Amino acid sequence: MAIKVLIKRQFKPEHLDQVSKILIRARYEAMKMDGYIASETWRDLHDPNNITVVSMWQSPEAWNRWYTSSQRSEFTVELEKIMTGSERIEPYALGLQEVGTF
Repeated sequence: MAIKVLIKRQFKPEHLDQVSKILIRARYEAMKMDGYIASETWRDLHDPNNITVVSMWQSPEAWNRWYTSSQRSEFTVELEKIMTGSERIEPYALGLQEVGTF
């Protein structure tokens, strides 16, 4: 069952160019992972410092492999240096069927 994961982050305005470069590198690494389908980056219209990455994975297990990977951890450390708070991760499954925990 495919899932979508929303990763919401707030950044310092002076670092948005750097954010873009880090997120592009992270996407290229995620693309190498088994179970990766696609991702998009969205910017809040009311607060352009709020960035949401929406990624799609073949299963919760595929997402968890990426989430716990050393590659993602390295990108998270880079991003945390220029964030104004903690990232929020919201996993979603299509429809109302039961799914396991994340």
